[in-house]
Amino acid sequence: MMRRLQAALFATGAHIAALLTAAFSSLAGIRRRRSPLKPLRRSRHKGPENYPADQVTRLAVDASEQVFRRDFKWFFRRIPESDIGIEARAEILDEGRATGRFMALHIRSETSCVREEEGYLYHGRKEHLDYWTRHSLPVYLLVADTIGKRIVWQRIERPFCRETEAEWSIVVPDANRLDAAARLLFEEAIPADPEALMRSIFALDRPLMEDMQDRITVFVWDEWIDPPSTFCNLRIYFKEDRDSGPDMRFDYHLRADSLHEIMTRLFPWASYSYAEPIAEYSEKIAVHVLDVELRPEACAYLDAESFLEAGYPHEKEPTAPEPEDFMTQEEEREFWRKRGVNRASDDREN
Repeated sequence: MMRRLQAALFATGAHIAALLTAAFSSLAGIRRRRSPLKPLRRSRHKGPENYPADQVTRLAVDASEQVFRRDFKWFFRRIPESDIGIEARAEILDEGRATGRFMALHIRSETSCVREEEGYLYHGRKEHLDYWTRHSLPVYLLVADTIGKRIVWQRIERPFCRETEAEWSIVVPDANRLDAAARLLFEEAIPADPEALMRSIFALDRPLMEDMQDRITVFVWDEWIDPPSTFCNLRIYFKEDRDSGPDMRFDYHLRADSLHEIMTRLFPWASYSYAEPIAEYSEKIAVHVLDVELRPEACAYLDAESFLEAGYPHEKEPTAPEPEDFMTQEEEREFWRKRGVNRASDDREN
């Protein structure tokens, strides 16, 4: 009897142990899935996809970013390499809050220019100028002398350019220093009209929109909860599995009353919903995980751009329907043959 009781107790204990093991495994799996969503440290590190390919341009971009962040107190967002020729965009902040106003930046080192008496002569690709002017995209050329610690600028507009069939050139004056005076000029020149801003955002974010098209996209934001809230460290994933790290990362530090305010200002072409409950850590940081997709208007914009760039359509000419009483020559010959009449082609034409 005692042996039976011991055997029963042993079996019950083994069953409980198996249940506990399964429960712990399940919790571990959940933790593994949630672990990528922990807030990032406040780091200035950016993935390699946010840098230009060549080292010289990279140093020029680094120097420009330092001025906009440190001196202007604006946000500087690097743009992954694309066909539109923009290395970054500087976004005006109002006491740390997003305004939706920005300037697109084409950044080069002074070694890529020809030194002239009044400044630097830069030669650019014709397709870039055509794209910028076609979309009324305000673009500024920055030329950085990383050794002399000096950056000069010029707004790229056709009246300032000399154009040939293959390229364009523009002079960047030495007098146009990237300093506090330039900041005031930029604030006056950058449009505040919502329609103009929306058009510029669509044109500039087109590469990102194309990356998101027909793909699962997740945005992850960190929120520092201490009022006023600061939203930072945007990570973008083009996949469900986030273990391998983000595909894109933007080191935002934006004040806002809500994340919705930021999403509609920075990404008006996107709609979003929460993929997971908001997770809080140490009562100081909250992590927002969003499912993001293109609005129908954004998809239509991409289709329209592709259609226009392809040029006039090449389609087979449609045929007009024939009249109901129309007869081909063969049908007419068969008609007369059945009636015993032999009509020559000349008779038919007469």
